[in-house]
Amino acid sequence: MLTPAFAHIPVFEGGGKSPETATHVENPEKSRVLYGQLSEENIHYYSFEVEKGERILLGLIVPAGLEGRIYDPEVDITGAEFFTPDLILMGPGLSSEGEVPENTKIPEGYGVKVFPGKRTGSAIYEGFSPSAFYSLAREDFQAPESGTYYAAVSSAGGEGNYGVVLGYRERFSLSEWLSIPLKQIKTYRWEGQSLPFIFLPLGITLAAGILVILHKKEAAAGFNPARWAGLFSGLFFLGTGFSLIFQMLYSLSRSSYSPEVIITVFLALASSGFGVIALVLSMKDERYGEKSTQKRLYFFVLGLAGLLFWAGWILGPILAFEAAVLPWKRKG
Repeated sequence: MLTPAFAHIPVFEGGGKSPETATHVENPEKSRVLYGQLSEENIHYYSFEVEKGERILLGLIVPAGLEGRIYDPEVDITGAEFFTPDLILMGPGLSSEGEVPENTKIPEGYGVKVFPGKRTGSAIYEGFSPSAFYSLAREDFQAPESGTYYAAVSSAGGEGNYGVVLGYRERFSLSEWLSIPLKQIKTYRWEGQSLPFIFLPLGITLAAGILVILHKKEAAAGFNPARWAGLFSGLFFLGTGFSLIFQMLYSLSRSSYSPEVIITVFLALASSGFGVIALVLSMKDERYGEKSTQKRLYFFVLGLAGLLFWAGWILGPILAFEAAVLPWKRKG
């Protein structure tokens, strides 16, 4: 079984249409998922460099359910429910195995291994996203020779979305870690979800918060920028928690139960906890902590925690940092 897709770095570049134009992947030992969309009878190519004896971990996944679209949720893709593309590996020193599609472009002197896509059992639930996917193929071996290897995705019938899993070392750069919430949205789009569906829990949370504020508009009239920033950081944190639970239930409706539900619940509780703390701090009198750095320090810590736990869709931590630096003195 593959490591859950969201434990990898999500990459949305798509593959090239030939070995010459293949999408090149640096550091192939670094765990990632290369997301793409395949049209019928097309082949997408990815390339990477490895030394003899180095480990190569390669796999292929597709989203669970009827969805098979990526950027236009209004367009149905034929056969998406049964979309099972094949994974092709080409490289120096490989022993050829399997039936190679006729339109496959093979570099001279390369061996080819074909791993037919197979949906075995139910879809896999992944707790960090959360999401659900089918694992169609997996290969874990040592490179027989040094050189350039090519991973290709092919489908003789049907079209849909796929993910090439490459690498085994789960490590993130700072920019990759911070961009996970935005990549998470793209992953949900890869599953076939529309933007209104993705942001529904957050929208409801923000709407409810705004209605409560409007109900107390006399008090809100005296709010300063720091308090507004703190309030909305709390709402974004809460919205993330509700979104995680919403996505968990949606994914479980398309997959079997997994202990990774605990991961999702933990992240949801953490995000919701950050939201409650931010709201409580924001509603305290501005004079609270006026002669100290307590309140600002709390919001600064909340901002860091939000970035660490991917809470608040990035805007939550930014607003928390604003609340940490803006003055909290009462207007007028």
